[in-house]
Amino acid sequence: MENMDLRASSPGMIRRLGRLFDERTGCSVIVAMDHGIGGVPDGFRYPQQLLETILGARPDGVLLNAGLARRVAHLFSRRDAPALVLGIDQLIHSGPRGKGPAERHWAQFPVEEAVRLGADAVKAMLLMGSPDPAVRAENLSYLTHTAAACRQWEIPLMIEPYLWGTEVPSDPAERAQMNADGARIAIELGADILKLEYGGDPDRFREIVEASPVPVFILGGPKRPTERETIADVVSGAQAGAVGLTIGRNIWQHSNPARVVRALRTALATKNLDAAMAELA
Repeated sequence: MENMDLRASSPGMIRRLGRLFDERTGCSVIVAMDHGIGGVPDGFRYPQQLLETILGARPDGVLLNAGLARRVAHLFSRRDAPALVLGIDQLIHSGPRGKGPAERHWAQFPVEEAVRLGADAVKAMLLMGSPDPAVRAENLSYLTHTAAACRQWEIPLMIEPYLWGTEVPSDPAERAQMNADGARIAIELGADILKLEYGGDPDRFREIVEASPVPVFILGGPKRPTERETIADVVSGAQAGAVGLTIGRNIWQHSNPARVVRALRTALATKNLDAAMAELA
């Protein structure tokens, strides 16, 4: 686990963080499957069957919502099961099935529920870009209390700075700066892991990673036209210092999700695009 000194961490934190990473490579492939809260996404009609397929590819972790996690607890009961990460908040989108602009943020359940479900980590969002100070204040207060609860229960907190709102710039350089600002704010709030958009600028992303005292994961975002684009960003992000990823639609909307998981694992571990693409052949 690069970018993190565990010597001052609590025993519970050390154990749970260790569950997220491959002990051989120090990398982490987490498959995001928390999209059903907005309805039925394309490719996600049968959640348990899809999850069983994903688990067969041996990812390091899976990101779920509480309801599905409760229904599939038996899939995580074996000794070598992947880590369970719980999304504890969401954004409400204007369109059906989670499509359209995000309009409101809401907390699904407290950290204590994640502990009861046996989660190894929780994921929460830091909203960046809203012009409304009340929205920002409510979100910062929420994350402050969430971080305190995570420390109490010794459970890692993954914070995702989510660039959302009318104040998010369209200029790539300004957007990258907002991404960097979000990373810093998340650290100040108590993040143990950062989940960040890559943004396409390896030098700027490297600056963010090097400044972070905690591991940086790359988020997946919308479905890409080709798997090569997704994997190329992961390779570039890994070369810049990212040690993990949380990707959803670009895995389970693919015709062969297991192969994509293997390709992403290779991309993180080897930082080699050709080697990663060979896993899809």
